[in-house]
Amino acid sequence: MARIGFIGLGRMGHAMSRQLIAAGHDVSVYDINPAAVQSLAALGAAGADSAAAAASGRDFVVTMLPNGPDVEETLFGAPAVAAAMGQDTLYIDMSTVAPEATDRIAARLKAQGIRMVDAPVGGTSEFAERGQLLILAGGEAADVAAAMPVFDAVGRETIHCGENGAGTRTKIVNNFMSTALNVLTAETLAFAEAAGLDVQRTVKVLAGTTAGKGFLTGAYARKIFAGDISAEFGLGLASKDLTLALIYAANLNVPLGVGAAASQVYQMAKAEGFGGNDWSAALETLRRRAALPEQSFS
Repeated sequence: MARIGFIGLGRMGHAMSRQLIAAGHDVSVYDINPAAVQSLAALGAAGADSAAAAASGRDFVVTMLPNGPDVEETLFGAPAVAAAMGQDTLYIDMSTVAPEATDRIAARLKAQGIRMVDAPVGGTSEFAERGQLLILAGGEAADVAAAMPVFDAVGRETIHCGENGAGTRTKIVNNFMSTALNVLTAETLAFAEAAGLDVQRTVKVLAGTTAGKGFLTGAYARKIFAGDISAEFGLGLASKDLTLALIYAANLNVPLGVGAAASQVYQMAKAEGFGGNDWSAALETLRRRAALPEQSFS
């Protein structure tokens, strides 16, 4: 049984705290909403009257707050949580914040002799309700291992992403892809409906192709990640197909902003000579634009 202070009892934090209580841990909780504290106290948590009180005398202190300024204020501002933590306390921030905020927090805590793991989560509140979150942990390997009693209670898997800040950065990258794909999916379904198609039948088709199955474990894994950009499906052909779709959608008055932006990447890739290569070579075009080291392909 670990002594855990949990600060931030929104929908995610409340569900995670319940999982920790159910796992048999000694949980002290705090939130600016007294009702959230009281509801967890009824389940066996110790309701604290301040964030500092929730953090005092704990093996672990967890924050699950809306944004970086909230975390920094809670730690170093009037709530003074950092001052309340002991040298043996492991601080775990499970909020989704800017990487720069994580870096500042980790540096300030290190100067005070306090260890930190940044551990934002993958999954919605429904995953939190089931204790099935994906934990993206950044920090020293020993600290991530020490935090496993917390992570095992709230998550289905913990991935050690690297040093402090790597968990936060992985979460930002993951959220970029999911939020952008959400808009691309919406564009696609609006396009299908405007074309007079049955949307659910179209979804069935999309789910059986690369469109729905994705690239990471498919085309990218087989080709560019394996150091091979010989054409499985040519980038020039992909560009042609996308252009056909954009022209047809324009005739239907369907805005495809994400698709139009993607078309520009294909044009850049063709200009760099990748037109006859695999469509996964679009990645190398973007890597060059970001001044990343050039790859050598077989």
